[in-house]
Parts: sequence; C-alpha cells; structure tokens
Amino acid sequence: MVKVSDLFGHRFVVDSREVKPGDVFVAIKGSQVDGHDFAKQAVQNGAFAVIVERDVGIENQIVVPNTVQFLGQLASKIISKFDHKIIALTGSNGKTTTKEILWSVLNSERPTFKNEGNLNSEIGLPLSIINSYKGEALLVLEMGQRVVGDIEYLCKFFPPDIGILLNAGSAHVGIAGSLENIFKGKWQIVEGAKEALVNYDDERMRTANCDKCRYFGTSGGDYVLKGKKFDGKSTLLNFYTGGNDYFYHLPGYWTKAMSISTLVSFAICDMLDIIFNPSNLLEFKTLKGRFNVHNYRNGYVIDDSYNASYESFKIGIEEIRDYFPRPYYAVVGAMKELGEHSRYYHEQLSKLLEDFDGVIVLDKEEESVHINPPNVLFRSTSIDEITNFVQTRILIDNFSGTVYFKASHAVQLDQVVDRILNLREV
Repeated sequence: MVKVSDLFGHRFVVDSREVKPGDVFVAIKGSQVDGHDFAKQAVQNGAFAVIVERDVGIENQIVVPNTVQFLGQLASKIISKFDHKIIALTGSNGKTTTKEILWSVLNSERPTFKNEGNLNSEIGLPLSIINSYKGEALLVLEMGQRVVGDIEYLCKFFPPDIGILLNAGSAHVGIAGSLENIFKGKWQIVEGAKEALVNYDDERMRTANCDKCRYFGTSGGDYVLKGKKFDGKSTLLNFYTGGNDYFYHLPGYWTKAMSISTLVSFAICDMLDIIFNPSNLLEFKTLKGRFNVHNYRNGYVIDDSYNASYESFKIGIEEIRDYFPRPYYAVVGAMKELGEHSRYYHEQLSKLLEDFDGVIVLDKEEESVHINPPNVLFRSTSIDEITNFVQTRILIDNFSGTVYFKASHAVQLDQVVDRILNLREV
C-alpha cells in the first residue's frame, strides 16, 4: 500500500496523456472532464501511484477528500521544511514578465525559485513547487485570478512575506462579474501578506488606508519611475526613492511596463535588504509575444500577440505613440472572457485604434465584430489572407513604420507574426 511519504521525488502530473514511468497521476474532476476516468490509463502508461477522491480499483492509489487541495497541502508542506521567504505577485497585466524580471534580479544575489511559465492557478502553482522546488531561500510566486477567492485560496497555502499587486483591470471581467470584483479579489494578496507593494498610480490602492503597504509608480510613491530614455541601443532608467536618484542602463528596448517591472524588483530588493543587482538583466529576453520588438526593413514589427485586455492594449498603443515611427498599423483580434462587457471594451478599443494609419482585423472570434474603427483597411477570418495582406500591402520594400500585433491568445495571431518573420528578408 503506497503512502504519501513514498511520493516525494516523483513527478506529479494531472494529464494522463503526459504520464511517464514513475510519475504520480493526480485525478482532478473538472467541469468537462473527470480525471478519475483516466486513472487506469495513467497506470498503463507507467504511473507509480494515483491520487484520487474515490476508490478506482487501483493498488497504488491514495484516496483524499479533495485532490486539488491535496496538491496545495503537499506543496505547502514541502516548502515548510526550509527557511524561506515568499514574494507573491498578481495583477491583470504584466504578471509573468514581472515575475521573470524579479526572479532574474533576486537570483543574481540569492538562490530563488519561481513557478514556471503561467502555472499560477490552484493546480499549476502547487504542481510547479512539487516538481521543481529545491529548497531555495526565496520564492517568487505568480498568482492568477479568474474569480474572487482564487488569490485568498493560494495565500492560504503560500502566505506571502511580501505581496505585490501590479494592477487591477478588465481582464476576465466576464468571469469575475465586475471591475469591483476583480479589484476585491486581487487585493486579497495584500490582505494575505505580511507586507505589500502596490501601485500608487491606481487611486483605489493609494486611498486604501493600508498600513502594511509601500507604493511604486510613475506619479508618486515610495519608489518612482522618474524617467525612461532609449538611445537606439539601450534604455536608461531613472528610479527615485528616499530622496535619491538611481540610474541604470539596460541593453535594447525596454517598454514602460518592463521598466515598471524593474522598478518593482528594485523596491523588493530594498524591502528585503538585498543589493539590487541588475547584471542578469543585461541578457534578459522578453517572453515570446510580449511586446517583442523586431527590426523589419527600415521599420519595426512588434509582436504583442500572447494575450490582450483593454488595459494592455492601451499600454501598448501608448508605447508605440511615444517611441516608434509612423506610419502606425495595427493587426488586431478579439479580447476574450469579457462576457456581457465585451461589446463595450471592443468599442473602446476601436477608439484607441483611430489614431493608427490603418487597422487590419483577424475575425477568428465573434467578438471582433465590434472592432470597427473608421480606419480599417482589411478584415478576414483567414490567417492566410491576413498574412498575405500585411506582407503585400503594408510591409513593402520601403517600409519604415511600425506594425503592431495584438489579440487574445485564442485568436492565434501569433501564427501571422511567425509567418511574417520567418519569411522576412535578412
């Protein structure tokens, strides 16, 4: 009979198709699929044991009241064996990039763990810890929210020494129900933390009467992004805190959002009394689809296609207006999970796009029907047709402007970007 203590050192998976010999399969009952139905298949694929909520007739099974909570409890028990500090972060936009930058900075001074990719849910975050944590003294944990209570749940298992709230916008508003619910849910990271770092530029955070909070921002706070300049080769950042200016040169183009993520890292180092060492950032590469700037002929192709919300669109468009050459073209698609608010936010996006010299719409998702600014040049449900139009009508031989690609991940706009960049002339 297998015991919980026998499971340590084995890889945990929740998809029976991914099971390799020696893995532990965790059966999770979802809204569409029940993992218990695949427990025997997992054993056939070589699973060492299965974690289930009911007897499935397998010798090496451990029956628990709730398999999702079991993951959280096990991950919490693992990290409790080590002296550690948890820095947890959430927000509507920029979570993963901030996590990567913060990890790069902290790991240059002390061994630091991070949850991989976007494994930030009540399932993904514990899995990441169970499979990859090696006793690092610092943990940078990205926490995601779809509904109110998700952050509170994660903080219960992984209570932050410092909780970071980057922003609270409209992403997933169709699931959360309202902007108020989104803010309430994300503020739980502050409530669950010993100390907190929050966004001064959001008046809701500034007026929350939070004794445990310190503030970062561009208009004020304890840590301020005072300036950002790009000289064509590198970006100069000017941080201000405690009456002093600090300057850092980073190779390449750093967006305002990335600069704020670096400011957050600067602040966390100060709060932890660790030297801010940006040496690892000298080689830092933005994640694919997150405002990747590509030189194209005499202009730029900007790949921001990983995901989209109204706020992230607004941030990206402001960045282009401030730092990139005209003419501006936007290749866009729908923003998902907005529910009854979808039409409103797509109409607001249309207003943002009016300043562009042309807009191309990939109509793969029905919500994009409400992206309809007067400067639409072309629209199609076909990835092939969108790609062909951009290549033959926009990115012509003397192109010297900026083409910006952005949509929710489900739209698959990244396929257009990949085809264009793979076919470009060197």
